Amino acid sequence: MEINMSKTENVILKLYKEGMLVYVNKKLSFSELRKNIVEKFRKSENFFKGLTLKVGFTGVELSENEINILIDAISEVLECKAVLWENPEPIEMTTEDKVNQELSGEQILSNAFKIDVADENTKFYTKTIRSGQLLESDGNIVVVGDVNPGAELVATGNIVVMGAIKGTVHAGAKGNREAIVVALNLSPIQLRIANVISRSPDYEIERGLVPEIAYIRDDKIFIEDFLQKRK
Repeated sequence: MEINMSKTENVILKLYKEGMLVYVNKKLSFSELRKNIVEKFRKSENFFKGLTLKVGFTGVELSENEINILIDAISEVLECKAVLWENPEPIEMTTEDKVNQELSGEQILSNAFKIDVADENTKFYTKTIRSGQLLESDGNIVVVGDVNPGAELVATGNIVVMGAIKGTVHAGAKGNREAIVVALNLSPIQLRIANVISRSPDYEIERGLVPEIAYIRDDKIFIEDFLQKRK
C-alpha cells in the first residue's frame, strides 16, 4: 500500500487493524532511520504501555539484525512488547473506528487501544454498558461509551473505556497483575485488578473528563493521570 510522503517526512506511522506500519524514506542511513523511528514512537509512549504491538516496515530493505534492533528500540521507548508484523497486508480501519489517518501524538489517544494485540483477544463495544449488563472477555475490553452504575466489565486483560466508569470493573481476572484500567472518568463503584480490590469513597468526587489509569503497585491499586509517565 502506497502512502504519500513529503520531502521533509522521513518516517510516517500509520495504525491499521493488524498493527502499526512504519513508512520509511529510502534515503536514510540506518542510524538516521533508528533515530527518526524512536522520535516518532516517543510521541505515543504513554498509550501503548503494557500492550503487545505488531510493527511492520515498508519503503526500505532491512536485515534481520536491523529489524531486531528497531523492534527492541520501539519496545524500550513505548515500554511495551513490540513484535514484527511479517508480510504486512494492512486493512484500513472503518469510519466507525475513527483511525483512517496518519498518527500524530494528539490522535493516538483515541486510536491506540483499538489494535488487536498479538497474544490476546480484544472485545470492542461501541455502546454504553447499562445497569444490570455484564460484558466479559477472555482478553482485553475496549468500550466507546460509559459504564453506568450497576453495570460490570470483566476481562482477563486490560480494560479501556472512552467514557466514564461508574460501575464495577475487574481487569486481569485470571490473575494478571500487569493489567490496567483506563478511562476518561474513573469513578467506579468497585475496581479490581487480579486479586486486588479498590472501592470508591462514600462521598462523590467531581473528576470531570480527566483520563486516568489504574494499576497495581506494591499490592495496592494506584490511580493517576493517564498522561503522567508511570515510574
